Amino acid sequence: MMDEREPQWYEQARKGPFEEARFTDSSAERVMRRLRAEAEPAPTRSRRMPRAAVMAALILLLLAGAFYLKNGPLGRETPAGVKAPVEEQVKPTDEALKKTAERLMLEQLGQQLPFEKLDRMKMPGQAELIYRENELSDSYAFFWIDAETGEAAAFSMEASVEADDIDKTLINEAGQKLQKLGYTGEFQATGITRYVSYGRTADKTVQVINVVHAGDADINFTNGVYVRASFNVNQKEVSEELKQAGLEALGMLRSSSLADQLTRVVRSTTEGAGDEITLYYGDGRGGDTFVTFDYATRAILDVADYALNLVDLGDSRNDEERGEQLLDMDNAILQSTAAAIADKLYGIRLVEDYMIVKNGSRPGVVTFESRSGAPAIEASYNLDGVMYSFSVKRETNSL
Repeated sequence: MMDEREPQWYEQARKGPFEEARFTDSSAERVMRRLRAEAEPAPTRSRRMPRAAVMAALILLLLAGAFYLKNGPLGRETPAGVKAPVEEQVKPTDEALKKTAERLMLEQLGQQLPFEKLDRMKMPGQAELIYRENELSDSYAFFWIDAETGEAAAFSMEASVEADDIDKTLINEAGQKLQKLGYTGEFQATGITRYVSYGRTADKTVQVINVVHAGDADINFTNGVYVRASFNVNQKEVSEELKQAGLEALGMLRSSSLADQLTRVVRSTTEGAGDEITLYYGDGRGGDTFVTFDYATRAILDVADYALNLVDLGDSRNDEERGEQLLDMDNAILQSTAAAIADKLYGIRLVEDYMIVKNGSRPGVVTFESRSGAPAIEASYNLDGVMYSFSVKRETNSL
């Protein structure tokens, strides 16, 4: 049996770095005597400074102060009545601001969009720069840069990326996720849409969302982490009961029509938040018309018919005027109108159990906050007071 002795370095560690003890008891006694001797007070001496010395020191201080006031630091003379100049920071030129924006664009999007305009007067102390192909293009880049320091305060960008430029690791993970979710189509990445934003979060971090497109499927990665996927489902896999429930929900917004033909079914899943299934109706030319259900419970989450919000071509009011009129609409009327639909959709009592909150930044949208802690409900209305969409608020909404 092996001898279980302690390693030799255990004993060495206990001894310390010296083989022999050199600080003996006699050494300690000598140190103590020296400390006591140094602690004893020295013979009493006058600590009072002679009066002449005090006066001399005071005169020197006054002379130094007068010299400083006249000449400034380092002996530089400042003429009477003129303030010493303060060094001003050089403000960045328009070209310098553009260089900052274009550098960020290349870093985040990997491409440079055409410059459209720079506006220093949009917000005091800031410059707004806009880059995009044209007003109808989906690719854009907006920057808000401090006009004094040249530092980016916020930016928002979107652009398409070719399939050949997509990270292969991202593509492989997207295909694996879809397969696990039951996607039966042939997965082949066709491109990617990249969204980048900065300045929206309290910690001032850059948010990068890459949406991989693969035919009839989209897979969302935020900062490199999988978040959400959506893909088309064969209509034959949808039960007749669910189809009928969708038509009934749309009928609460307005009377059904021949346009309410089921044209597409999309299943979406959000990591950690469950699955949903959305039924789309019509050809989409009049605006999206859809109903979203919880995939497991079949409870209604969203219903919308954006065709009810189309602006009359003969309407001369601009967006600002429309916004003011939408915000001025009576809360009580809006709540009672919404309750006639929401109570049936969700089995609730909107007037009794919810409070209405208008969204000043989004005219035409109201939020109903539950008094009991139930999920909030968001509704949209047009200038006639007609409700055209309802949505149960959750981490990721379809609306």
